[in-house]
Amino acid sequence: MSNERDKAILELLLKEKEVTVKQLASHLYISEPSVRRDLARLERQHLIKRIHGGAMIEKDALSKSKIPFTIRELEQSDAKIVIATKAIELIHDNDVIFLDASTSAYNIIQFLPSKKNITVVTNGVRALEKLAEYDINTISTGGNLIASCKALVGDDAYRTIESINANIAFFSCRGLSDDGFLTDIAPAENHIRKRMIANSKHSYLLCTSDKFGKQYFHNLCHKDEIDGIITDMRQAEI
Repeated sequence: MSNERDKAILELLLKEKEVTVKQLASHLYISEPSVRRDLARLERQHLIKRIHGGAMIEKDALSKSKIPFTIRELEQSDAKIVIATKAIELIHDNDVIFLDASTSAYNIIQFLPSKKNITVVTNGVRALEKLAEYDINTISTGGNLIASCKALVGDDAYRTIESINANIAFFSCRGLSDDGFLTDIAPAENHIRKRMIANSKHSYLLCTSDKFGKQYFHNLCHKDEIDGIITDMRQAEI
């Protein structure tokens, strides 16, 4: 994202779905020509679609398998903080922790300094940057980069994960179906999560309440195969 204004535009569009140039100019305290230039830039990135007198979120940006990290970071941001405060209670001093590249897992990092002598293993590029800021002992999975969602995937990442025995894994997905399947639209990221689940003593899905009842084409696992679901509404031990 080129600047904070772009981020503010996307955040408003995620809430309202469609906004006018006049609304954006008033919201951002800038001129309408400046808004139009910003919208043109965001449209070139395939994040929004300009319409007469305004803009709307580009639907493909939310449905493609490579969802831009910035958009995902803005979705349900308050709920993800609630989830992170619940997740941190499950972490103990000296733990080895798997974090996937999701924004839900990313939000846990700010609370990790309260724990002593922990090690975090992650395939999230943004997570690696944040962990470095807090000087937390960190292992990168390595692997091939999916640039748009800042995730490392592939055989090298698998080998790293499979070589480590973790105490706990935190991960997310796009939807939890009514019959209990954790589903997503990105198989490469799901393959990472499968290995994190298999190589940790305990595993927890981080799931904002808007994902309940949603089903996508690629199954990660069934909820009975993990230890619990942490959500902004409640924590369900299963």
